[in-house]
Amino acid sequence: MLIMIKTKTIFMKKILLGLALIAGISVLGMAQTTPKKVETGDAKTKVKPNTTTRDKAHNILHPKHKQSHGVKAKHKSGDAKVKTEAKTPNS
Repeated sequence: MLIMIKTKTIFMKKILLGLALIAGISVLGMAQTTPKKVETGDAKTKVKPNTTTRDKAHNILHPKHKQSHGVKAKHKSGDAKVKTEAKTPNS
């Protein structure tokens, strides 16, 4: 009887450890997302992040978690005119 109880507790511990491992891997997998890139169909359009001085200081200290306030796009037409357009997340 003692061997059967001991076997059940070991089996239960293995199941709980396996479930905890699976849950941990799934949480870590969801945390690793890539930032969205702004897609433009025109090859003559350059898109860069619009950063403030505070954002630049933060990006130096935390290079893997960069901050920006919107994007800045430059459209170059065939007439060699450059049109700059800034988009913020609030607009």
